[in-house]
This record gives sequence, C-alpha cells and structure tokens, in this order.
Amino acid sequence: MKKLAFYRLMLSLRRNILLFLFYMVCYLVLSIVVINHVTYWLAFDYPDFISIVRTGDRSLLQDLVFQIIIENQTVYHCISALFTLALIWLFSLRLPLQLPGALYVCPAGKADKLHYLRLYLAGKITLLVLLLLIITYTGWGGFFFYLQPPALVVQISLTAFLFLAFSLNPDPGNRKEALKKCPDIVTERSSKTFVSVYWSGLLILENTIFYSVLYVKPNFSWFDTLWWLPALALNIWLTRRHVTPVLEIMLDYEKLYFPIRE
Repeated sequence: MKKLAFYRLMLSLRRNILLFLFYMVCYLVLSIVVINHVTYWLAFDYPDFISIVRTGDRSLLQDLVFQIIIENQTVYHCISALFTLALIWLFSLRLPLQLPGALYVCPAGKADKLHYLRLYLAGKITLLVLLLLIITYTGWGGFFFYLQPPALVVQISLTAFLFLAFSLNPDPGNRKEALKKCPDIVTERSSKTFVSVYWSGLLILENTIFYSVLYVKPNFSWFDTLWWLPALALNIWLTRRHVTPVLEIMLDYEKLYFPIRE
C-alpha cells in the first residue's frame, strides 16, 4: 500500500508539474511586486528617503531598505503568509484524494482501502510541508515563520490544521461521467461539505485573526497563546470527528464505477 500510495502521488505530481511551475512563477512575480510596492510605500514614512533617492547613493538606499524590513517585519510576515498559503492551497487542489480504479474492484476490504487513503493523505501533507520549507528557505517565504517562540507555536498549529483541511479534497476521477448514468446517487456527505466549507472557512478566519493580532501587537507573549487554546482544542476535535468520514466518502464512489463498465 505504501508503494501504491507513493506512486499515485508522484503520478499526480508529474501530471501537474507544468501547472505547478506556473503557480511558482506567479507566486514569485506577484510576491516580489507586492513586497516592493509595500516597501516603497513604507519608505515615505522615513524623512531621509527623499534625500537618499536624490543623492543616488545605493549603499544608503540599501541600508534604508534593510531598516524598513527590520522595523516592519510583521507586515512582511503577513504578506508572505498570504501568498504562501494561497500557493499551498492551489497545489493541494491539484492533488486530490483518489483511489486507484483497481482498488474499487479488487478484493481489498474497507480497512485496506482506508489505510491506502491515510497513506496518500500523509504523503500529500508531507509534500506540502516540503514545499513550504523550500519556499521558506529560497525566497520571500523566508518571512513566513515567526522567530518569537510564542507566535511560532500558534502559527505552526494553525498552519498544520489548515494543511490538513486543504488536503481533504476527495475526487473519484470520473465523477461527471458516472453521474450521467447514475444521477440519483448521492456522492457527498455532510463531513466533506463541512471540511471543505465550514472548517476551512473557520481556519482561514483563525489565521486572519492571528495575523491581524500580530500586526497590531508584534510582541506576542506566552500569555497570549492561552487565548488560542480553545481554537486548538476545537480543531483537534474536528479532526477526530471528520477526517475518517471524509476518507470513507471515497469508498462510496465504488457504486459509481460499475455502471460505467456496463
């Protein structure tokens, strides 16, 4: 099952490699444009900016830009988080949870199929984490992680749950064709709708509040992390309640494959 899950994940990655490269290029271009624009806008708050520009001294200008970045790190963290999480979401959409067609008709039981889906989900999340690390250490994504331990703890927890919610997007592969022959079969459950709409929306709201708080209050203390414990407990409960039902949705698609083969 491990080899099969890895093969399917790599196959999906290879099929979308050109699209992923396009996403990366757009990410780099847009993030650079926005960050340069924000830096230029912030520079007007410094009285020496105009005089430095008029002198044309590149070393002084570089020192000023460095000073702007240091004194406004929270702004750059928020921008980096916005673009990075959007990129991760786009990648995740192109790597949906799928069962190979052979598993629908093979004698493998429900437990084996769920085991495969969990392995695929774990591999997908691992791939997204690797992508995040690559972005973090090779580009503007370096502003993504906070250096303050209290803020970093909350950020990692929110990001982990957001990655999980992004990754829970089951897709049967031939759903449109199947529904043409079996339009009355229900192919979605409340758990899938809840995860894709409500939980994802809740996590986006939590992340928005978190980065807004950091923008208003850059000095995030351990005491401030206590306010996030209810959100952490809620996300853990939602994970335990909805992850397995979402994976089980893929097993229901087995009913859709047989009419196509008739």
